[in-house]
Amino acid sequence: MNLDFIGKRATFFTVSLVAVIVCLGIIFNYGLNLSIEFKSGSVIRLTFAENVSTDDVKKTLSMDKFGEFFKKVEVQQISADNVIANSGSEFFVTSDFIAKHDGAQNIEDKLVEELQKSFPSVRVSEFVNVGASIGDDLKESAIYSIVFSILVIIFYISIRFEFKFSIVAIVALVHDVTIVLGLFAFFHKEFSASTIAALLTIIGYSLNDTIVVLDRVRENMKLLRKEKFDFIVNSSINQSLSRTLNTSVTTLAPIIILFVFGGTGVNAFSFAMLIGVIVGTYSSVCIASPLLVSLLSPEMTPEEVQKAVA
Repeated sequence: MNLDFIGKRATFFTVSLVAVIVCLGIIFNYGLNLSIEFKSGSVIRLTFAENVSTDDVKKTLSMDKFGEFFKKVEVQQISADNVIANSGSEFFVTSDFIAKHDGAQNIEDKLVEELQKSFPSVRVSEFVNVGASIGDDLKESAIYSIVFSILVIIFYISIRFEFKFSIVAIVALVHDVTIVLGLFAFFHKEFSASTIAALLTIIGYSLNDTIVVLDRVRENMKLLRKEKFDFIVNSSINQSLSRTLNTSVTTLAPIIILFVFGGTGVNAFSFAMLIGVIVGTYSSVCIASPLLVSLLSPEMTPEEVQKAVA
């Protein structure tokens, strides 16, 4: 089987460009659902001996006496198995509550007192506040980690291959990260520190696939000296295709299981990995190497390519 990836590169580029533009529009219009780590607020862990619904907790927190503290509240059940077993329920409550707020020192007691009117067994097992300065520091660290990773990638590929090879790898990475972030914004998935870890993992995974194909291109430039550059690149993609697909399938299998059965704690991470592996595989095959042909020339010989990238 010899698929014509290079001949269809205009179609691939168009599809990817539209996807990136749409995702950027979603990000700018809706924004990312930043977790408490990246913004000021609080995380409260409530435990009940009896069965309590998410709506019950939301209703209590939206009462007039708590409105001044909890203007924006999200309640997430974290013990669905216990509910089924009739042994209680547990929730994470994230809010824009700030510890420095007047009366903040009494809010925990007030919360327990109000909840106990309906649910005597309630207790606050965790109450953590995140200040604005901490959130800003974490956002800054996240940006630095991604930028630093990209710079290291440019340096590495420029040494191992040539600078134009690093350009196509970076374009593929930006393509992958943009689509993942766009889907995060579209589905309103929580963007947390674990998501940053997922993005960095995706960058590494996508880069690895891209390097495998580019390395095959470099080898074939020595073996197929009489062939044109587009033929060499297309042959290299096809020769690497089975390896790329097998790697992606074996990687996706545990990620899908984690996404379906892993629970809410790892849902955002597994979602990012799931989308990232799929998009990363696509970009390695259909974007990076075909883009290299467009940056140079399909009709170039291997010798002319070497001169062009030198």
